[in-house]
Amino acid sequence: MTERNDRDIVNEVLNGNAELFCLLIHRYEKAIFNYIYRMVKQKQEAEDLAQETFVRVFSKLRKYNNTYEFTTWIYRIALNVCRDSFRKKRLVFFSLQNPVGEEEESELEDFIEQASFQDPDGDVLNQELRLEIERAIERLPLKFREIIVLRHIENLSYEEIAAVTGLPIGTVKTYIYRARKRLQDDLQRYLD
Repeated sequence: MTERNDRDIVNEVLNGNAELFCLLIHRYEKAIFNYIYRMVKQKQEAEDLAQETFVRVFSKLRKYNNTYEFTTWIYRIALNVCRDSFRKKRLVFFSLQNPVGEEEESELEDFIEQASFQDPDGDVLNQELRLEIERAIERLPLKFREIIVLRHIENLSYEEIAAVTGLPIGTVKTYIYRARKRLQDDLQRYLD
């Protein structure tokens, strides 16, 4: 028996089989919780926002355009839920500005990807390194943190990040470049 794809499940839910929505929740609950947790850094708040995300997904399911990946759509809703939460806390958002520049690959990209965020059995040095990377990511401005989390922790492509955030792909590349540069500067002592 082949696994049902997201689009088919959405169509069946929209045609009256609401119980199938549980399949989508089961499929995405860990990823969405982890993404939100990386943004808010508080377990209870992340759980609440993840639940709110799925409530919004269900309530807006008729607006889902199945020419796009469901994954991209659900991450966009999770991002908007986080942004709404930050707004309620009166956090400042940055305007979209600055010309798009060429992205440069750096040793920081390899450095971030080599630090396993999933390995609880790592030695003390690796745990310290992961903690320092997470702290450095937390210190990034929100617009950069969103992009870095989507790229390096959620492993979304540039195109998917553009679709999730609503930013032009050039702006996504610029933000990733600038965020990596800030992280590289912040973590220089570990890179040496």
